[in-house]
Amino acid sequence: MNVREPDWAYVARSLVKVLAVTAALLLVLGVTERVLWLFIDFDDERMAQVYGTAARVVNPDKRLASGYSDGGGLWGTTYTLLGEPRKAGRGEGGEEYVIEENSFGAVRAPSLEGPSGGLAQAIDSVVEDADVDEELTEKARKTIDALPQTLDAVAVVEFADTMTTDRLVAFNRRHTICGGADTSYIYSLSYYDDSSDPAAANAVVWNRDMTKDGFSVEVTYQCETEPAAALMEFRRWVGLLGEGDDLQEFGLDYDWLVDDAEEGVVHGLVVDGWKLADLRKLLDDPEVRTVHLADVAFDLGEVG
Repeated sequence: MNVREPDWAYVARSLVKVLAVTAALLLVLGVTERVLWLFIDFDDERMAQVYGTAARVVNPDKRLASGYSDGGGLWGTTYTLLGEPRKAGRGEGGEEYVIEENSFGAVRAPSLEGPSGGLAQAIDSVVEDADVDEELTEKARKTIDALPQTLDAVAVVEFADTMTTDRLVAFNRRHTICGGADTSYIYSLSYYDDSSDPAAANAVVWNRDMTKDGFSVEVTYQCETEPAAALMEFRRWVGLLGEGDDLQEFGLDYDWLVDDAEEGVVHGLVVDGWKLADLRKLLDDPEVRTVHLADVAFDLGEVG
C-alpha cells in the first residue's frame, strides 16, 4: 500500500493563513478596545469608590489601604486593593486582594466576601438592643483584668442599646475618645435567614477612610464629634450607589444600606490598637454591654 506524501507546501500556506487571521483578529480587538475608550467611560474612579469601599466595609478583619486599577478594557476592569490581616501586633506584610468587574457589570471578589477569624466572631457576637447584662460585663472585666493592661488589642465594644449620633458624641466626650483610623462604627449587624431575600448580609463596619483612594484627599478626623462626620460620609457613599451595582459578592444589599444610612444608629465600635486599660475603663459605663477581644499583642515598640 502506497502512503501519499503530505503536500508540505499546502500545509505551510494553511498555517500562514491561520497565523494571519489570528493576527488580524488580535489587531481588530486591540483597535476596538482603543475605540471603546473614546466612547465608553470605564470609570475607574467609580469602581474604586463603590466596590473598593464596599470591600473595606465588609472586611474589617483586614487593613485594606490603597488600590489601583488596570485601566479597564473590552473584557472588564480589575481593581486591586493592597492590605494585610488586622492583628494587634505588627503587620505581617502586604497582600493583594482583587476585585473583577466584567463587561456585563457582574463583580467577583474571591477573597473579599466578608470577614473571618477572631474579629468576625467578635462582630457576630454583638446582639441588637440586648440591654445591660451585668454577668456578661463582669466576665469581660475578669478577662481583661487577667491580662497585662499595656497590651494592644483589636476588639469590639458592644453597646447595651443602639446609639444615636448625639449619644455617641456624649459617650466620646465622657471617655475622651477622638476619631481616627483606629475606631470604626458598626451600622448594621450580620444577618442570616434562609426564608428572606437576601438570605444573608454582612455587618456594615464604617470608618471615613474607607472611601480613601487615589482619587480622594487625606481624611482629617474630628475628635469627639467624629461620629457625626462619619455618618455624613456614610450617607454620601450610600448616595453614590445604585440598584444596578452588583453588591451581592460583598454580602451587601442596596435597600438595606439605604435603610442603615437613614437610621444612622451604631451597635458597637471596632477598635484597633487600643490598650486593654482603656477598654477596661469603658466597662464601667452603663452604655457598654461588653467588650469582645479579637486579638491582643505586646507593643514591641515599647519593649526596652
